[in-house]
Amino acid sequence: MKAIINAKLCFPEEIREGSILIEGRKIIAAGNVEIPEGTEIIDAKSLYAGPGLVDEHVHGYQQCGRFENIIDNPLGVAENHLYHGTTSITPSAGYTNTLEQYLFMIGECRKGVDDENSSIVGMHFEGPFVSSKFGAHSELATPYSREYCEKIFEAAKGMTVHSTYAPEIPAAPEYERILTENGIIHDIGHTGAGPADIERAVANGARIVTHLYDAMGNYRGVEAASFVTGDPQDCVSDIVLGTPGLYYELICDSIGAHVTKYSIRKAYRAAGEDYIILITDSTAHKDIPVTEEARKTVFDQFGVYEVDDLNFNDLGELSGSRLTLDKGCRNFMKATGCDVRVAFKCAATNPAKALYLNDRIGSIEAGHDADILLVDDDFYVHRLFFKGKEIEEIRH
Repeated sequence: MKAIINAKLCFPEEIREGSILIEGRKIIAAGNVEIPEGTEIIDAKSLYAGPGLVDEHVHGYQQCGRFENIIDNPLGVAENHLYHGTTSITPSAGYTNTLEQYLFMIGECRKGVDDENSSIVGMHFEGPFVSSKFGAHSELATPYSREYCEKIFEAAKGMTVHSTYAPEIPAAPEYERILTENGIIHDIGHTGAGPADIERAVANGARIVTHLYDAMGNYRGVEAASFVTGDPQDCVSDIVLGTPGLYYELICDSIGAHVTKYSIRKAYRAAGEDYIILITDSTAHKDIPVTEEARKTVFDQFGVYEVDDLNFNDLGELSGSRLTLDKGCRNFMKATGCDVRVAFKCAATNPAKALYLNDRIGSIEAGHDADILLVDDDFYVHRLFFKGKEIEEIRH
């Protein structure tokens, strides 16, 4: 038995000083805890103690000289993110992947789900059926096929899976029925859907909005830059933020390339701390030939040629990030002024709830997995426990 003492405990609704009692892989008590004699004592030294982070949207890992992609090695992606405090992860297959690649990734993720020592808790399908207008290389999005659906959902049966799709594609109502029949969580994303399509999607079970503000447009078209009031209205982001019952993913990079600090604040104020989900959308691009024209495109957009938590493709298009979720928490805190408790809530509690996994992850309450981070005021991880075992390697 272990006890973490002298900690500031980050529960979803409050911070309390106290201790956490761990037996095996589970938390058995948290708060004003009586420590049994003979318990191994871990002094938190007044650091914050919160739940391990939950990244529900991640394609790869590119930090510390390491490159891992879900298309090749989902287990390696999960392991590397673990060293930054992400103790639960749903690796993300992309809309440009082939059926064979999907089936391989599903098989590898299942190995992780079945391995009690892996942080993989399910899988995310970013597609395969999204709009061909929104997202890096979106013109390569997979056309809808019922046969394709049947093959990937049969392979993924029994796993926690959430799938991003565009509600305006002609096959969307049928796809929504198939998602529900297979117990797949519905995500709205890579879309320029209008109010009617989004309202139908929500009525049919849509639960999560994939990276709010990113790869989204206005159903009236890009020429609808302003209306009578002078501001664009009824773009996808406005419609979903005005629709109750949804969770909203945010990619919080260091320069606001994905989402500006003003839009982050707007989402935080509109949705509240109970419905924001922080993600990395992390990717890994190794040895991609970037032309001078592409580099100029990046500079013209963002005023820099390279940022250590962003990724760009061969065309100079923003293509995911090199974020880890601990860094995403720090950037979110800087943008909003929120405290460590809220960061834990948005990066652990809320995604666990969105994925219906909050009975065992996303909180330091009794009965949950002993996935615990000790962090300081700036959300730097000092110590990390994964299913009760301390992880010695921590990367910043």
